Amino acid sequence: MMCEVMPTINEDTPMSQRGSQSSGSDSDSHFEQLMVNMLDERDRLLDTLRETQESLSLAQQRLQDVIYDRDSLQRQLNSALPQDIESLTGGLAGSKGADPPEFAALTKELNACREQLLEKE
Repeated sequence: MMCEVMPTINEDTPMSQRGSQSSGSDSDSHFEQLMVNMLDERDRLLDTLRETQESLSLAQQRLQDVIYDRDSLQRQLNSALPQDIESLTGGLAGSKGADPPEFAALTKELNACREQLLEKE
């Protein structure tokens, strides 16, 4: 985000202008213009601040949604993982000729779930 910088204000006025009558009205108009510029700049900064706060609020809400999704996927993975391991160990213990394609499919599914979880983080 870029901020606009106001031009510098020359506070040194020549001695010849200080003594003249017209310099008073010039100084007043210069001061009024300075105040208007400062108020305009303040308004722009306040608008930028509001927009940034809204953007931050949206980003925080999105973060909360992603954290919720991550936790949900983690719970699903934790609840599914023990059942898959038990079925694998039960199948391997029950028969020596366990079906290798089933084991490979479950391993592939487990790895896909892990990758999905890592992407959500």
